[in-house]
Amino acid sequence: MSLNAQIEQLFKNFTVGGVQIPVSFLRYEGHGEPYITYMQFDANGSFSADDQLAGYVVYFDFDIYSKSNYLAIVDAVVDLMESAGWTWQVSRSSEDMFEDDTGYYHRTLCFAIEREV
Repeated sequence: MSLNAQIEQLFKNFTVGGVQIPVSFLRYEGHGEPYITYMQFDANGSFSADDQLAGYVVYFDFDIYSKSNYLAIVDAVVDLMESAGWTWQVSRSSEDMFEDDTGYYHRTLCFAIEREV
């Protein structure tokens, strides 16, 4: 199963505080908020054996958008991803942001997972 399919399954019916939060690959085409988009950010060939790539680390960014306090969503995403075997990459995640043009609060969380070739 692809990582995107795994992520879609993991976030199926994702709810925080009784509110279902849509999670979409790259773009959210809906009209509600809050919402989360995700994308692959990077991949590093980290593990070799006999001069061949044996495994690598894949990094995904999850962008959280909300018109109000989104800290509970951040906590829920971190808990969900870590329970599924992903590692939160705090140093690759963003600070709290505000998008002046849309009025959304925004935070990017980066997670990594090891993959075998």
